[in-house]
Amino acid sequence: EWQEKLPLQTVTRLVECLLPRVERECHEKSMTNQSEVVGFLQRTTMVGLLPVPHPIIIRNYQPNAYTALWFTSFMWGVIFARSQSLALYDWRRVRLIVINNV
Repeated sequence: EWQEKLPLQTVTRLVECLLPRVERECHEKSMTNQSEVVGFLQRTTMVGLLPVPHPIIIRNYQPNAYTALWFTSFMWGVIFARSQSLALYDWRRVRLIVINNV
């Protein structure tokens, strides 16, 4: 079941296109050595075989309550971790996270 979810379309397309070409080349030139096949694959272009990569999408930061809470917690965590040598506060009373029991 999990194998069906693997994104193998690109690999499958590549094998489907290259396998007949490799078999034909091996038959025509009587290739039996692995290095000859690798050399053929190195000389073979894959332009047009593989899909065009998706464009990079730039998204602007959209502030909301959850990201603000995460950023505040992160910043206080950094301040707490980096000021251990300075006795600015009683570290036994600091709670960086709150765990809600449901």
